[in-house]
Amino acid sequence: MAGSANIRVGSAERESALHALAEHLTADRLDVAEYEQRCAAVTAARTRADLLAVFDDLPVPHPKWDPEELEPATAPEQSPLIDNSPARLSRPIVLALGAIMIVAAVVVAAVTTTWWALLPALLIIIVMFLTN
Repeated sequence: MAGSANIRVGSAERESALHALAEHLTADRLDVAEYEQRCAAVTAARTRADLLAVFDDLPVPHPKWDPEELEPATAPEQSPLIDNSPARLSRPIVLALGAIMIVAAVVVAAVTTTWWALLPALLIIIVMFLTN
């Protein structure tokens, strides 16, 4: 175990040590000034020995070393049924705007009795059909 003291630590081990220090602060084993000093030492720690030195005079909890003991910092899984991609979200908006434009073109054609006012609606329908 002596060789393991020289193993470098990462952010997960430092976070574990900071969490343990917070528990000691809550239990009134540390005052605020000493807590801040020890947090600075944890942040600057490079090896397990550096972290262990911060906890020399404190009972358990101490920082955790084993990967099984450390909680992985993973992003929450997203359901495959929920697709929030920009293309997926903009599709209903485009369809709604297309429908509004078609209704407007039909109203203009009916009021003005000009058949060519329906051309924009026809073009919208063609473009929407080709992009699906």
